[in-house]
Amino acid sequence: MMQRFYIEKEIGPSGVTLPKEILHQMKSVLRMKPGEKIILFDGSGYDFISEFDGEGAKVVEKVLNRRESERKIYLFQSVLKKDNMEWIFQKGTELGIFEFVPVLSARSIKKDFNEARANKIIKEAAEQSGRGILPKVHEVMDFKKALEFVQEERLSGVIADPNSKKHISETLKESKMALFVGPEGGFTEEEISETKEHGFKAVSLGKLQLRAETAAIVASAFLVS
Repeated sequence: MMQRFYIEKEIGPSGVTLPKEILHQMKSVLRMKPGEKIILFDGSGYDFISEFDGEGAKVVEKVLNRRESERKIYLFQSVLKKDNMEWIFQKGTELGIFEFVPVLSARSIKKDFNEARANKIIKEAAEQSGRGILPKVHEVMDFKKALEFVQEERLSGVIADPNSKKHISETLKESKMALFVGPEGGFTEEEISETKEHGFKAVSLGKLQLRAETAAIVASAFLVS
């Protein structure tokens, strides 16, 4: 299997000069030799099959990446503690989440996250999983702002609610969906009611009580697939 590398700048038809950190990884960590094939991608949705020449890479073939989900899922995750939030960024990227929107809800304890660290995790997960784009990470939004964002983007909304009689598998899957997942204490009744007023569907993820980070991944897997 060819190694994949994300390049921040646009990849031209002839090739690209590889950044120092990627060159170090290829030479010192992976021990790659000139002539070996690699796959580069720049977030445009294309894979660039390339040949390593020792300092750069010559593009051999440009191929449309067909691994991306046809459904764009925006994960509105109430901010969790560091390890759990980073796990969501990683696994959500592997599953195919289109954009991450960290949210401050009434029961949120953690108020922020490390954006640079999140983007690094997402980049590595996108390389590993074969994605053609990198999911965008938004700045933290309060609950009201998040609902406004859903309306502005014309997303169909779904909110995880353990008291709902409707399982997430029964939800109609639209082309662009907002998935709201609460903190460890869950969303308040007022927050759930407010989302319903905005046209959201409240859904259950099953009979068992899931941790917030588990709920995010379970729900994402249902909607992306």
